[in-house]
Amino acid sequence: MKLFKRFLAVALSIGTLAALATVSTSAASAQVSPAIVDPTCAFPIIVNQADANVAYPDTNSTYWAMPTNFSLGDVVTITGKFSYARYMSFNSYDSTGSSVGGLHDIAILPDAGSINPFLDGQSLTGTPRNYSVNVNVTNSPQVTSPIAGELDAITGIGWLLIRVYVPFDANSPSGGVPIPSITVNGVTKAGCTTFGAEPAIVALAAAIMGQAIADAIPPAEVPEFSFSGGGGLFPNADNKYVYATTSWKPGRLAIVRGLAPSYPDTPAQGLYPEQQLRYWSMCTNLLVTPAPVVECARDNVTALDSQGYYTYVIGADQDQPMAASIARDNATWLKWFGPIGEALPDELKPNGNLILRNMLPDASFTNAVQNIPVTQSNAAARATMGAYYPEATYCERSVFERYGAAACFVLGPKFTG
Repeated sequence: MKLFKRFLAVALSIGTLAALATVSTSAASAQVSPAIVDPTCAFPIIVNQADANVAYPDTNSTYWAMPTNFSLGDVVTITGKFSYARYMSFNSYDSTGSSVGGLHDIAILPDAGSINPFLDGQSLTGTPRNYSVNVNVTNSPQVTSPIAGELDAITGIGWLLIRVYVPFDANSPSGGVPIPSITVNGVTKAGCTTFGAEPAIVALAAAIMGQAIADAIPPAEVPEFSFSGGGGLFPNADNKYVYATTSWKPGRLAIVRGLAPSYPDTPAQGLYPEQQLRYWSMCTNLLVTPAPVVECARDNVTALDSQGYYTYVIGADQDQPMAASIARDNATWLKWFGPIGEALPDELKPNGNLILRNMLPDASFTNAVQNIPVTQSNAAARATMGAYYPEATYCERSVFERYGAAACFVLGPKFTG
């Protein structure tokens, strides 16, 4: 279990931002050393489901990365416009993918005469919305800089990363604004307009995750969600996760039920007053390298019952229940495999990995994944999350269609009707 949790910590983060990179691994750490540390434009590397489906990305987000090779005394500034989106952030990492600095939207300082639309009292669509982020190059970086609005970065080989979640325009992953520019010692590189996702991304994912996946403990008879810790390569400190591995059989569904946290349904709803979480989602993934995501249902597309509970019904295409039974249970259908797994014969279909993400909990929301003790036991996760813990079971399609999701939990996975 320890090895598998180490794999999950790596896989849940964007540890494969090694396009334009060479990779070496050891038992202690993975080295992510860019082969090109002086790209012609800013943030040339993209990771998402469409362009580089590795390391379990959330399908409602996109990431842009830039290799760096800073020296002490460098004067570095990132300039751009706040995204029209639910969330954005900057993070910096060293060559091993460890976090050395982080700055999410509300901490970014707007330029004089501009607003930060993520702050209370401001409109999410307000203008002007320009910002400048000073990057403090140091040998002793702090994940949260003591200087407001600054982002610490390491000397030598490293990375800068942008994240954007739930852009208001689904056709604009960056949130309706250009990729920001970066200025180093007076030399400015404009944000890239074309992006790459090279084979090195997949190579890194395979190098880091392959053996851990091979050694992973098989799924339990009944799925149970565990706390992942959320560390590993290129972690996002604003997210924490619980996960459950699953095994497929013909006719079998996975059913997951829990109380849904409140969230800001942007852009129709503002970020304030603060909801329990800034964002949450449930994703289906495959337990194979390079750790691809299959499908995610984010908070505002997840169906809820009259008591505020979600029910996810997960299965292969051939086992999708009748629409009427899904609607009856106020449930949300998620694909178990997607094209990758569906193309394989039944005996070769891989195990799955369900991931529930929690982002930026309000201080009053004590049931958030972030509050699970570091013991990481399933009992601790269930006790901390209470009704918000995602209970799971298996169920035959015929049983679900005839009796409903509640009966699946009562009758158990062996009941065939």
